[in-house]
Amino acid sequence: MNSADVRARAREVRDIADSVRAVVWSLRRFGERQIGLEPLPHSEFEVIRTVSDHPSITVSDVARMLGLQPSNVSTTVRRLVDRGLIERSPDARDGRSVRLRLTPKATRHKKMIESVWVDGVREQLHAMTPDEVDLLVKAAPLFRRLASMT
Repeated sequence: MNSADVRARAREVRDIADSVRAVVWSLRRFGERQIGLEPLPHSEFEVIRTVSDHPSITVSDVARMLGLQPSNVSTTVRRLVDRGLIERSPDARDGRSVRLRLTPKATRHKKMIESVWVDGVREQLHAMTPDEVDLLVKAAPLFRRLASMT
């Protein structure tokens, strides 16, 4: 591959990364706005996402997965507990450890957001050509692969 090809590929990679970021940000804010939720700060959103993906996770594990200091995650968890979105419970096997779970309120919000995301995507797909829709359907596994970055 010559240097012009590498530069062109670098631009394509940047364009893909920018587009994916824009979609993620847009979906997140769209969901919160559509159901009338106060937007969460990024750190709180990431902790909720991690707890949702890994029920009964510890603060230390959340910190390790997100590359954050445990003290910062503890502060974020306290705010989420105060908002009624995360619940803390002692670990049955180790009383010194605390496990985190989404509250029923957070689970309801998550389901409502996912529902408006589906509706919003469906509306966007209706404005596309059949070929564009097919292209996005075929790209869905690739989006899931991109989402596996850690």
